[in-house]
Amino acid sequence: MQQGEVQATPEEEAQLKQAFDVALDVIHAPGKAGDNIVQMVLDSQQIQKGLGQAVATVLVTVEKQMTVADDILLVLAQEVTAELAELAIEAGALSEDELNEQMLDAIISHATSQYIELKEAMGELDQGQLQSSVQEAQAFMGQQQKPAAAPAQSGGLLQRARG
Repeated sequence: MQQGEVQATPEEEAQLKQAFDVALDVIHAPGKAGDNIVQMVLDSQQIQKGLGQAVATVLVTVEKQMTVADDILLVLAQEVTAELAELAIEAGALSEDELNEQMLDAIISHATSQYIELKEAMGELDQGQLQSSVQEAQAFMGQQQKPAAAPAQSGGLLQRARG
């Protein structure tokens, strides 16, 4: 564990695993839900915007099925981004060479914007919570040396996000 890194509790690990399992079900669901996620990526003029929209949609869908703590939501966003980026590469919409730190930052930026827009449209946006979440996300993203390119298997929540 690195300095400043927080070790996840067993409860946080369990919640992250459960949330990621739900996210995988949404992403890989046969039929309309899974197809809609794929179409967001493939129909987008800019792949990072399509991926960001898909990440936000998956996160909101997961939140409809279970309560997810903000710090876990940040790590979940990283893991969902990695999963969707892998699928985009497999589909030929993105090359492995294009998937770099700058691209991942752009995807997360678009995902954050889309997430806020979706929550606002659903009437679920608390301005105080939003400001706190944005500050936490900025601090979290600023601490990262390199975003995860694939889901991590073990370690603390921040370690997982760092890859």
